[in-house]
Amino acid sequence: MFSKTLLATAIFSALAAPTFANTDSPADEKDYIEEITVTAQMREQSIMDVPVTMDVISGDFLERTNIMELDELSRVLPNVQIQEQAVSLPSFNIRGVTDDGSSVSATPRISVYQDGFDISKKTVSSVALYDIARVEVLKGPQPTLFGVAAANGAISIHSHLPTNEKEARVQLGYDTESGKEAEFMFNTPLNDNHSVRIAGLYRQMDGIVENNACSEDSYYGNADMIDHLGNTVPCNSEDLQGISVQALRGTWKASYDNFEVIARASMEYNDQPGIAFKSGSIAPNGGDTSPFTAAEFSMGSELGIERTLQAYDISLDYDISNSLMFHGDAYYKDVEVSEGFDADGSALRIQDAYFDNDATLSGGSMRLVYDSGDKLVAFVGASVSQDDSILPYYVMVDPFVRGTFDAVKEQLEASSNIPLNQNIATDASLEEIEALRAMLVSSLFNADGTPISSADFPSTIIQGPYIFEAELDITSYVAEVSYFVTDKVNVTAGVRYIDETRYTKNTYTLDSGTFAFEAEGDFDDTLPRFAVSYDMNDSWNFYANYARGRRSPVVNADFSGVSTTKAEIVDSYDLGVKYQSNNFTFSGAIFTYEYSDYQQSYTDPETLQSITVTVGDSTMSGIEGMGTYHYSDTLSITGSIGFLDAEFADETADGSPFQYAGNKFRLAPEVSGAININKEFEVQNWLVNVNWLTSFQSEVFFESSNYPGLSQDTHSLTDISVQFSQEASSFAYEVYLENAFDKEYVIDAGNTGGGLGIPTYVRGMPRIAGVRFYYSY
Repeated sequence: MFSKTLLATAIFSALAAPTFANTDSPADEKDYIEEITVTAQMREQSIMDVPVTMDVISGDFLERTNIMELDELSRVLPNVQIQEQAVSLPSFNIRGVTDDGSSVSATPRISVYQDGFDISKKTVSSVALYDIARVEVLKGPQPTLFGVAAANGAISIHSHLPTNEKEARVQLGYDTESGKEAEFMFNTPLNDNHSVRIAGLYRQMDGIVENNACSEDSYYGNADMIDHLGNTVPCNSEDLQGISVQALRGTWKASYDNFEVIARASMEYNDQPGIAFKSGSIAPNGGDTSPFTAAEFSMGSELGIERTLQAYDISLDYDISNSLMFHGDAYYKDVEVSEGFDADGSALRIQDAYFDNDATLSGGSMRLVYDSGDKLVAFVGASVSQDDSILPYYVMVDPFVRGTFDAVKEQLEASSNIPLNQNIATDASLEEIEALRAMLVSSLFNADGTPISSADFPSTIIQGPYIFEAELDITSYVAEVSYFVTDKVNVTAGVRYIDETRYTKNTYTLDSGTFAFEAEGDFDDTLPRFAVSYDMNDSWNFYANYARGRRSPVVNADFSGVSTTKAEIVDSYDLGVKYQSNNFTFSGAIFTYEYSDYQQSYTDPETLQSITVTVGDSTMSGIEGMGTYHYSDTLSITGSIGFLDAEFADETADGSPFQYAGNKFRLAPEVSGAININKEFEVQNWLVNVNWLTSFQSEVFFESSNYPGLSQDTHSLTDISVQFSQEASSFAYEVYLENAFDKEYVIDAGNTGGGLGIPTYVRGMPRIAGVRFYYSY
């Protein structure tokens, strides 16, 4: 740990060093960097005045690096990982802690906000990035700023607001994976006080994983399938791991002397090919188990994801006086998601699954802000939110194949003392585990290579539905004071009180009948935040930050009774620095987290319900930095680096040995970083803009058990784009390469198949070349 910290400190210092080396350079004679304004503390401020560790990605950066999805952000943000296999269940990881529980009754650890409104719910938080002004990523608990879900950080997305200028933009594109995209924006003032902005996005890309089901060479040929309702449906061989987005957002702004109203309505529709959970143990007929080759799935026409997300919100800012402002807002969101996925990743129906998730989210908040204009800023506020959700799960299995699988697996595990379930830590080698899996898989095939079957059993039985319902009602009150003790020293202190009711109902339909179990819990807590910042001069700011975060208890009810996890508590400590000059910006921090009653989630292999348990205490620490250097008005370089020491503690809360002791946290690379170079050239009467982005990360484990074989080795990815335009022209043209060196890598491993004992793998995107056309006025 000492050597890692020493190395991290050296690199942290090196990142800051150019601020001294270039202070008197000719480049400093010109301002290349505008002041960065953020709303992290719920009011407009310079980023230099916010005593919170945060990274800000501008809309211009998103456009020139072609970042259109949230997971692509994690390539440039230090100590941030976003796993977005599809729109249904993304995972967010900030500083080593993942928010990946899919239970409808669990609260996320990481807040995701869009235009000031909470979209942290799993099925809502995966949103397309279009017409974006900036993305703010706040590290560590944010109890007073972002509320109950920000136990480990917050991602705040800000779309462009209407302006008083009439403008429009159109973007069209095509790529080598038959991908098509169209994006537009239209902004116009209606009169001196009113303006509107409409933006939309269409993206469609075929799947990158070939699905050889329903072919003459597949195990089952063109045989019909049984869907989750017992209906016969035709076989389907749609390729998987594709993209489908249709989004539209309209914004209206009314501005008067002492108040402003902003209202939005948006819709996002996705009809995606399914996630390619390809088995690493059972190969397609005539194929192999590599995640980068063709697969063969057994879901038929139900394989895929469909989501409809509608959102409406309104906010009011009213200046009561020169020093007192009132803010009020309200929102309503409705999301409907259905997904069919092949949980075992093979042509055999060991386990396939289908679920629907319908949810409505609503709420509002009020806030009074006092700003004396020099020394004191304070606010008090209150908020309410409600989340009503229902999620029915259906599981489809071939009873003869699954029965054989379970029986043989039990025998092999008993005789070898090696667990095949990925959630159980093991000292067995990967070679030993793979040999055991090979014996398990061989039991599912006849001597001639065909899958086993029996006329005494139906081809498919449907288990379920298992219906999971939840109602979450949360009320909170917040107060915070920020005071300049001297002209250079600012002290901030705040507290949030949370009062919540969490109701859950689980209904299981079995052969013996339908059984329903209910539970409800009332909880409350008080979460503080404290920060001190020191403005050494106009360029340098140093700060220390303490905050307490909390992940709410999870209430569950099933055949074993009612269980309630403890609230997960994290105490976070940051020491940070921010620097800004005419041509260089830098921010960085050293941090430590102390967790008590850490919550761990895993998937029940039978019902596919996400189960959350309390596993004990843990600590983590790290260092991170991000800076941008503008050498001239034609050359800029942005770099980021993060170091993490995120391991589980040796013992659980009650002092007993913990099976994950010393393991790395899921999705928590020890080292991650990126470099972006943007250079402009003039060639005759053409302006050529070249953009290079390379990201790097060390080994990533996909399961907290650190189960052998379920990780992605150290790798880097590079994107290159070149844009051409002429002076005074409304047109621009671009060619680009994503994953330019065609690196093969996986974005996930294990999944539900790993809980069964035969993990699946989800590949990352291959090299994609494309062209884009732009028009604006």
